[in-house]
Amino acid sequence: MIIMLRGSEREQNSKFFDQLFRLRHEVFVVGRGWSLPCGNGRETDQYDVDEAVYFLDINEDGVIESSVRATPTMNHSLLGDYFPHLIENGMPARAPDVYECTRYIVMPSRKSRDTIRAAKARLLIALFQWAMKEKLAYLQTVIDAGTLGSFVEMSPRTIPLGLSHPYGGGRGVAGGGECIAIRWPVGQEVINDVLEYVGWPESPESVYDAEVMRSSSPALEVI
Repeated sequence: MIIMLRGSEREQNSKFFDQLFRLRHEVFVVGRGWSLPCGNGRETDQYDVDEAVYFLDINEDGVIESSVRATPTMNHSLLGDYFPHLIENGMPARAPDVYECTRYIVMPSRKSRDTIRAAKARLLIALFQWAMKEKLAYLQTVIDAGTLGSFVEMSPRTIPLGLSHPYGGGRGVAGGGECIAIRWPVGQEVINDVLEYVGWPESPESVYDAEVMRSSSPALEVI
């Protein structure tokens, strides 16, 4: 089940946010060795703002298996604040109709090629259906350069914004590597690409209905 939470709802949905921030600490601080602000085993940063939108894939035991955060780029952009040099094609880092995706995690409890692809698809389809409802033009993100091929495989409409550059001291340094910025145009075409990638029916309505974004509580939206 995909749920969508807003940053302004952290108190109402503290159970999910606490689990999310603990998972982020485990993945990015412990697992990847990134030097990030954290405390009490939780990772949060300056982009965990009220305007942020979180998509969480929750299994039947209430455990988060996948997640991604989306923020409006006009005021909250990792790319614009810290990585503007990744943009080499003249596109602006910030625009009213562009949101930025960060803290992308895909960790299904049963790991296989098919379950990982399905987890990616569930998260991305929900994200893009929401973005279409919000009338966004693009979603952008900064990724490890080595994963570019997997994003292109999910959708050939992936747009690299420039060449890859080192971060955190570059490859061979704990917590370092090479990164690249990409954008995806928001539209049904990308959803169809993701459906084809995972081998699901062509009609997205058989997976999610963008109009059925109902509330199970005043602060919880379920897709």
